[in-house]
Amino acid sequence: MEVRRYIIINFFLFYFTFGCNNIIPMGQLVFKNCKVYLNEELFTGKYEMFRGDKYVLSKAIKGVLKNEKTFKNKILLMEKKFSSCGSGMQKIYDLKGNKVSEGLFENRKRVGRWKYFVNDSVYFLKY
Repeated sequence: MEVRRYIIINFFLFYFTFGCNNIIPMGQLVFKNCKVYLNEELFTGKYEMFRGDKYVLSKAIKGVLKNEKTFKNKILLMEKKFSSCGSGMQKIYDLKGNKVSEGLFENRKRVGRWKYFVNDSVYFLKY
């Protein structure tokens, strides 16, 4: 009885750890009214796409886009965290992994006060 319980518990732990981490190609998803769908149901999970030489990995929960990361040669170039449809916080990095800028965006455009990191200085620019 103990062995069976041990096997069942380990099976579920393995399934929940590795089974839920599938990455779906973006082409399989449908985007409609700021929601993400897979097979006509709200999508929860990660999806990927390639933009030229860049790799984009995004995460949605119950059809709502939560974050998006853009990589080039396995180096993080951009990170977006969404607070609502097309709006949130964005950080941009150079090819060495150094943060270049950060700020808010709305309707996919920069808004408010952005920080720019140049050498050992921080500059602010208002959009």
